[in-house]
Amino acid sequence: MFNVLRVKKLRESLNLSETQFAKKIGVSQATYNRIEKGTGSLTADAMSQVIELFDVNPYWLLLGQGGDEPVFIKSDQSNQITITKDEFIELQRKALRQEDRIRELEREVKALRKG
Repeated sequence: MFNVLRVKKLRESLNLSETQFAKKIGVSQATYNRIEKGTGSLTADAMSQVIELFDVNPYWLLLGQGGDEPVFIKSDQSNQITITKDEFIELQRKALRQEDRIRELEREVKALRKG
C-alpha cells in the first residue's frame, strides 16, 4: 500500500520545499501539506506526475520495493534500468557540469566572434 513517508523522503532527497514539490505535481501547497501529514492522499494524476517528473520507480513509491531511500529510473529508448539515489544525484551533477562547460564555450565563441 502507498506510504506517504516515501513521498516526503523523495521531496527531501530532491531538496525541494513542500511548495515547490506541490507546484511541480499540480496540487496546492495546502493539499500537499495534508498529504505529508497523512490526512490527505495523492490523486492518481498527482501520483503519475511524481513518477514521471522525477523518474521515480513506481514499485518503490507504491510498494516500497528497493528499500527506504528513493529509487529512480533511468530510461533509454530500448528499456529501463533502476538506479540508486546516489547514482541519480551523480548523474545530475555530471549533467550540470556539462551544461556549465557548454555555456562557457558559448561565451568563448561569442568573444571570438566579437574580436
